Amino acid sequence: MPILQQNVGFRLVGRLGSLAVRTFDATWRTESTGPPGVEQAFRSGSRLAIAAFWHRQIPGMLGHFRNSRVCVPVSEHRDGEYVAQVMRHYGIATVRGSSSRGGARLLRDMMAMVEQGYSPVLTPDGPRGPRFSVQPGIWMLARRTGMPVYPVGVAVREAWTARSWDAFVIPKPFTRIIVRFGPALHVADYPDRHAFCTALRRAMFEETAAAWRVLGTDAPL
Repeated sequence: MPILQQNVGFRLVGRLGSLAVRTFDATWRTESTGPPGVEQAFRSGSRLAIAAFWHRQIPGMLGHFRNSRVCVPVSEHRDGEYVAQVMRHYGIATVRGSSSRGGARLLRDMMAMVEQGYSPVLTPDGPRGPRFSVQPGIWMLARRTGMPVYPVGVAVREAWTARSWDAFVIPKPFTRIIVRFGPALHVADYPDRHAFCTALRRAMFEETAAAWRVLGTDAPL
């Protein structure tokens, strides 16, 4: 495919994708809780931090971080360009790269965005899993920057679930979404990478379970 035609296709899909998300998001009833001032800090960039949620919850979180002072890593793969276009049209900054390929460059580029006042929003089990794993990249970024990491739990009352490695969740129109920011984790409080990643994974499960309890049911993990 000619490069010009390919670029036009990326832009078109980006616009259509962002329009679809905006249309759905306009009907979603999202409720969020967390430590005082945390969400406002992510939106304005007044206080830098890292947010971590599971890869399967990306659609429901797009609206939550719309036009916020955050940055999100997106795969350099061709499919990643479609995701990047959607996020850009949704007012979310992206950093292209992969933890499995060129991880050092991705870390450097993420730190450059931090220096510009953007808070990283990461899915520790992405982009390829395993589902509900915590890859070491988030520990490396938190250690280099000294930023706290907030575990985020998400619950969606009614959704479509894709047959993908992460069981991708697409909230249905007019559904209720609960977003919970848990207490911050600090790398300095843990002896090593494994201990931190284990604690973060546990905290993300705890916040997810708490979000589902608001909906009156157990988390369908």
